[in-house]
Amino acid sequence: MQVRSRNVSGPDDADKPAPPVLQLALAGLGWGLLTCVLCFVILFVTKWLLPPEYWGAHTGLTKFKREVSLPMLVFWVVIYSPILETFLGQLLPLEILKRLGASRQLSIFIATILWAIVHYISGGLLHAIVALGSGSMFSFVYLRYRAPGVAVAYATTTFSRACNNIAILVAVFYGLDA
Repeated sequence: MQVRSRNVSGPDDADKPAPPVLQLALAGLGWGLLTCVLCFVILFVTKWLLPPEYWGAHTGLTKFKREVSLPMLVFWVVIYSPILETFLGQLLPLEILKRLGASRQLSIFIATILWAIVHYISGGLLHAIVALGSGSMFSFVYLRYRAPGVAVAYATTTFSRACNNIAILVAVFYGLDA
């Protein structure tokens, strides 16, 4: 006798096998590096177009790097932050929107705006504008890998965030953010 679980993901997600772990890890690495490049382009263009008085508080890694030890910084940026941010920024809003029947584009738009608002509150206008880029990319990645299930989407997006954060951390240590 075979036990079948009820599939709540929808008919388009049914019976799709999960991709191999290595394929997901490489996808996460690629999406993370692409997101990092996108964020730095947005950062430099915004800094070029927007006068410094409109940037807001500087809450990026440069400030965080001065206040926290290196091991704690690496733990926070590479492990804790991607797990928490993916849960709050992608899994919760995108799963709620999926259950409400929102389209993929509307879901990405709403999750991105929510993510930018949170970053505006915590760091000002410049932080929010950069978060528009990263929020849209990570929401896209989450939905791109959602078909096999929530776990695959969450793990791939979390790993993508971790790779993005590592790249940003390296760039900050080489003075690219300053």
